[in-house]
Amino acid sequence: MNKTVASNLPLVSVIMATYNRSDLLGRAVDSVLNQSYKNIELIIVDDGSSDDTSGVLKKYTDPRIRVFKHEVNRGATAAKNTGLKQIKGEWFTFYDSDDEMVPEAVETLMNIPLFFDPEVTSVTANGLEPISNKFTGKGLDNDCYLRGNDIMLKCTGDFWGIVKSDLLQNESFNEKLIGCESTLWYKLGERANGYYVHKALSIIHIGGSDRITTSKVSMEKKVLHYENIINEELYLKITQKSDPDEYLNICKHGLLIMRLNKNRELASRYYELLKSSNIGLMYYLIYKVDFSLTVYKVYAKLMPWLRKLKTG
Repeated sequence: MNKTVASNLPLVSVIMATYNRSDLLGRAVDSVLNQSYKNIELIIVDDGSSDDTSGVLKKYTDPRIRVFKHEVNRGATAAKNTGLKQIKGEWFTFYDSDDEMVPEAVETLMNIPLFFDPEVTSVTANGLEPISNKFTGKGLDNDCYLRGNDIMLKCTGDFWGIVKSDLLQNESFNEKLIGCESTLWYKLGERANGYYVHKALSIIHIGGSDRITTSKVSMEKKVLHYENIINEELYLKITQKSDPDEYLNICKHGLLIMRLNKNRELASRYYELLKSSNIGLMYYLIYKVDFSLTVYKVYAKLMPWLRKLKTG
């Protein structure tokens, strides 16, 4: 692809959030810069790294790279939001700083709206786990259109793709939540005309830990999380269908933490969500009776064991 052709193609913004991955970062950056599709900007957000991340990035002189640094580690959603604020492209994607794009990845995805169907506004592909040499995403076996959140409801594993930037509608990840990035992805899925390409376009190294954030979750953060996740109606609706156990887990912990925080209004909302799920006497008592932080800590420790006992 020559420079003249590249300049006439839509700009694709690649957001790469990273934290203490100086030993792996160069591999990911190089894979983006070496794409056959050249009209790319790479937005790298260093989320307060304490290793040699800055030194690694200083070696790059490619004008398509822009680097932003958090002075302290703020977590994955904050880092990605910093990237979202900077995108200039008509299309965007997030890319993990320990993975690798195959050289034709972005070109293959962009060929769908450019040459196959201009109505497509989201293109998804599969990934490859290099040790097993198997696809990381399960549930789709051929190229196909995706309706709404089909991929969320029908599939498991890791997929990767690009999205048209105007689908964001000025929204971003909710930094009051602990993780739960799907709250934004579900909204984008509802707005998108999606298409799936049955190719492994990303080498996904799933063996390593996600080190974008390493901080422990405080009770204050848990309270803030459950005060806000209750308002993510689309997320709760889809989670109830796609992962009923996770939905119940959210509602149970929301009820517990809101009662512990003396927030009867939100505790009542969580209890109403639970009532239709045949939850039994225990959660009725939790809803009605005040309890201490010690009781919650005991419950939190016992819950994984009880869940394992139930499924075992």
